[in-house]
Amino acid sequence: MRPRTLRLLRLAGALAGLLLAGCAPTVVLVPTPTRQPVPQDADELQVVAADSLFPAVRAAASAYQRDHAEVQISVQPRASGLTAGALAQGDAVIAVVSWLPGDLPENAWVQPVARDGLAIVVNPQNGLPEVTMTQLQELFQGRLEDWATWGGLPGPPQLVSRETAAGAYAFFQAWAMRDARVTLNALVAPNTQAAIDFVAGDQLAVAYASSAWLDGRVRALAINGVPPSRETIEAGLYPMTRTHFVVTLGEPDGAARGFVQWLISDPGQAVLESHGLVPAPD
Repeated sequence: MRPRTLRLLRLAGALAGLLLAGCAPTVVLVPTPTRQPVPQDADELQVVAADSLFPAVRAAASAYQRDHAEVQISVQPRASGLTAGALAQGDAVIAVVSWLPGDLPENAWVQPVARDGLAIVVNPQNGLPEVTMTQLQELFQGRLEDWATWGGLPGPPQLVSRETAAGAYAFFQAWAMRDARVTLNALVAPNTQAAIDFVAGDQLAVAYASSAWLDGRVRALAINGVPPSRETIEAGLYPMTRTHFVVTLGEPDGAARGFVQWLISDPGQAVLESHGLVPAPD
């Protein structure tokens, strides 16, 4: 083959390569993320949290660990009424509760950590604007036969309550029902998410749930004319404002002390606020 012909063939091959390279998508190799090794001497910290507080506490634990690799925190949901047992049995070192159980030991160390409102939630299709505390008691005793009597959607209320070990149940019983009892005809939701989901899917349903979990699928009723907003909860104006607590057996020390101090300081409070909670009272 003549030298000139060989050069032309080489040039054509090079041009074809460039054209193909221009048409082919650019391949970017992304390294596979690797999990950071856990230090062998890391302190393991077990935490239990009320189910309504679980997402916020879990997020706080993750944020804390990013700057404190020497601590590995495990957060598990646990009904507030069962937290004393978890602490006593050594299943947890720290409990974050929505209601202080009555069987706390004498050496329990308690610190306010956040607030929310126990909201009364209905389906958005129910036009009832508000209730009084007296009406709320009548409602959950099963005395209201038709929402329309109070200006709501026609039909009998479908009541949704919580299991007796839940902090929400204990608070609702003490602040709303008092000496009365929730009717046995009420459905029992195992957790906050289940209560919200049921009300979102049933136009006649009503439940009580943390204001931190409110979304567009349900609507919170004002109580005595006061809605469960951040402002009314922070000012203590909402009738069912509640305080959440950190509980340990004795004053915390070591890894537990570090996490608790961070949780009640500005960085920890910022994480809790991002999950709909209101800062703890001074």
